[in-house]
Amino acid sequence: MRWAVAATLAVVALAGCDQDGLNYERALDDGPSFSAYLVSYKSSGLRLHALVAVPNASTPADGFPVIVANHGYVPDPTRYGITAEGIDSRPGDYYRSVPELYASRGFLVVMPDYRGHNNSEGLEFTTMKQSVDYYAEDVIALLKLLGQVESVNPERVFMWSHSMGGAVTMRALLVTDLVRGASFWATTPLQDLVPSLENLDVPIIVHHSEDDASTASANSRALVRALEDAGHAHSLHLYEGSAHFLEKEFRELAADRDVAFFNALSE
Repeated sequence: MRWAVAATLAVVALAGCDQDGLNYERALDDGPSFSAYLVSYKSSGLRLHALVAVPNASTPADGFPVIVANHGYVPDPTRYGITAEGIDSRPGDYYRSVPELYASRGFLVVMPDYRGHNNSEGLEFTTMKQSVDYYAEDVIALLKLLGQVESVNPERVFMWSHSMGGAVTMRALLVTDLVRGASFWATTPLQDLVPSLENLDVPIIVHHSEDDASTASANSRALVRALEDAGHAHSLHLYEGSAHFLEKEFRELAADRDVAFFNALSE
């Protein structure tokens, strides 16, 4: 099955849908620059969900470039995507700006729950020490299904991550060749993966608030040093302040830098 997605209406043709593929679930709240809907898919036998945000713009001849956005740690995974008013509206209040940041710049955004988050199955995995390994499995399973979205350009798939999502993203990048480039915002420590970075084949851009009160900017500096030691392409940007999720003006700047970085990889 392939999907026909209208730019302003999240319309999915489900005739003949493969139940092991992506399945349309329901519409989600739109943003100024996108229409959104929820999909389900299987990972390790679990039924998981992801937000899809389609830009309100004419679809390019070769399809929209895609950003798979891997969110950070959520203290209560069942509350991921739930607003302060108790409404199930992915990606929730904290990450509300992420689809808009990139859809407004011409990228289709796919934001997975991870297993055990919101109503995705597998809550028992969220308390395991190796939970990020399982989340990476979920992201890889989703990557393999992106070709079912008709408006996607499967040759231009990128990743964005925040905080713990950096550990999820790096694990995925080390075992898949489906991603062209990746952005790490305020990453958690990745020292356990340093020995594997010589096998990394994806350009990296890194962002961090210098005085981040949640995850130290030293994490990003350490990642960059490891990338340099491995002779790997990278770019580092540090910002004033202590915001864990960059302050709004820096958030916009970082998104501009990400898009320029990703577009340059497509030239």
